[in-house]
Amino acid sequence: MLDVLLLGGALVLLLSDRRLTVPSGTVLLSLVAATAAARVAMADLPNVQPVSVMVLLAGATMGARRGVAFAVLVTILSNTVLGDGLWTLLQAVGWSLMAVAGSKLDLLEHGVLRLGRATSLACVLALPFGALTTLSVLGPNVGLDALPALLWSGLPFDAAHALGNVVVMLWAGPSIVRWMTFREIADPMAITGLEADASLV
Repeated sequence: MLDVLLLGGALVLLLSDRRLTVPSGTVLLSLVAATAAARVAMADLPNVQPVSVMVLLAGATMGARRGVAFAVLVTILSNTVLGDGLWTLLQAVGWSLMAVAGSKLDLLEHGVLRLGRATSLACVLALPFGALTTLSVLGPNVGLDALPALLWSGLPFDAAHALGNVVVMLWAGPSIVRWMTFREIADPMAITGLEADASLV
């Protein structure tokens, strides 16, 4: 039920975006599939989450609305392989907040990634993301009193997440921005006066 609600929310965000066209939507969904595949492929690396960099830059390049939809869709798609549960909701929320942060914190300057700022943000945001997803462990047998110990024991994994974010951002951040910066290509046949010229070629 949670997955259905998350998927519905992502679709509402996309369909309510009047700027979204079929070509840009196709690019977005292709990037969702590629990001989910990368997460699954890197699953053996403890808590290295390439999704974090992708959603941060999705927010920066596409805006908060598409960035949140991107984050939710990647979470659901990758967790169909890696395992689904309450953590899916918390991961989707955490990555959505990263996308919003990416949209608000001026990570781009004239279309170019401000690499230092983006890398620092990706590193820092790994810690609250880890704390948020740790809440999925709480339940009938694990109370709030166990939360400090859980957070402490999770610090090495959060550090791995932060380090992975730094490496991915430095290695591929500018390229990811270029992939995500979609530009509509005008149809030459739709430009007045070109139909006749084209017919003579």
